[in-house]
Amino acid sequence: MIFAIGFNLAKAKVIENILEDYKIDQVHIHQFDCIPSVFPACINKNVPYVSFVHTGIEGIYNWFEEQYFDYKGMFTLFFKNASKIICITEEAKKENQKRYEIPDYKYLIINNSIKFSEDIINNNNVLDKVEKFLIISRLDEEKRSSLINAINIFEKYSTKHPEASLTIVGDGSIKEDIIKKCENIIGKVTFLGKRTDIYNIILANDIVIGLDRCILEAIVLKRLSIVSGYNDIKEMVVPENIEIFAKENFSGRKMPNRTIDFIIEELEQLNPKKINQIVQQNFEFAYKNLNLDKNIYIYEGEAPEYQLDIKEYLKLEEYLVEKMNKKEQQINIKFNEIKKQQEDLLQKNKDTIDILNSKVNEYKQLYENEKSQNEKIVVKIRKKIYSVYRKLLKNNSNK
Repeated sequence: MIFAIGFNLAKAKVIENILEDYKIDQVHIHQFDCIPSVFPACINKNVPYVSFVHTGIEGIYNWFEEQYFDYKGMFTLFFKNASKIICITEEAKKENQKRYEIPDYKYLIINNSIKFSEDIINNNNVLDKVEKFLIISRLDEEKRSSLINAINIFEKYSTKHPEASLTIVGDGSIKEDIIKKCENIIGKVTFLGKRTDIYNIILANDIVIGLDRCILEAIVLKRLSIVSGYNDIKEMVVPENIEIFAKENFSGRKMPNRTIDFIIEELEQLNPKKINQIVQQNFEFAYKNLNLDKNIYIYEGEAPEYQLDIKEYLKLEEYLVEKMNKKEQQINIKFNEIKKQQEDLLQKNKDTIDILNSKVNEYKQLYENEKSQNEKIVVKIRKKIYSVYRKLLKNNSNK
């Protein structure tokens, strides 16, 4: 069996070979969907791993457990066996710790960080106005409020500044709704769809309105940014609040709700000097605190000294395989039931067809008999007619 419920044993074998060939002594696992293959590989090769919890989305664990069979068992052992659990926010840590009852020493908070390339460090494209607005987001339902907030901010701003323009990058299930929302500003908005050249697009604009990663990207590229909030509007990221925003991955959590008028007032108070001060100090904070080169965690223990709970893993694996076998048996029973129903139906149809064919043949024989009888009667009638006709002819000739 290659795939036993959640464990992808075929991929795990490939990863085991990589661990062995390259003498890997620790693994960093960043995505939950890597667990079914990387987790068993580390267990089987006794290689310690670090788990990263990038998400702070409420209900994400429930979603995985509902979508993928028995992820709950895997999650529990996965986090308990991790040498360290890196979370991007305190809230993400609290949720994980409460759910899986893991001791505090295993956790480390490292805020979402970014790679400062030479191009980013040497970027001196300074702003002197707020004219070109940019929204970067998936156009999906969970982002609806954030998107509407951002569009409303721009729409209000553009009534006083008709030269302002808006660019929206992204695609998704509510794209048509967002296009409809922009009907009043249709001449000022451009939709770019999905793009990969995000840095170039940010540099071509003055201010980004959005959430999470795109705000950090705007900051390192020395652009203004406004956190639109998952539900309520927050505010502009400035040196006075950037630390609070960063601790919550620029989601706006723990920040006060603001009105559109509050945001417009913030924008109206900007001038070239103020803009330069904000973007420069924001950049310096990010470079000091959110620099990927400074925020890399390496597990310092020796691999042989770190004992993974292999027994518990094997129990889970045996449980999953047993459950899978039962599931297969149930499927086979159901399949055989359906197959029997199909065969019965075909037999019933065959019997029905045989009866109908028999009836057709019976009626066909009756028809042939009737036809034969009718032909005999016709012959008799014709003979009678001919006989009478001949008599008439004979009588007429005698006269």
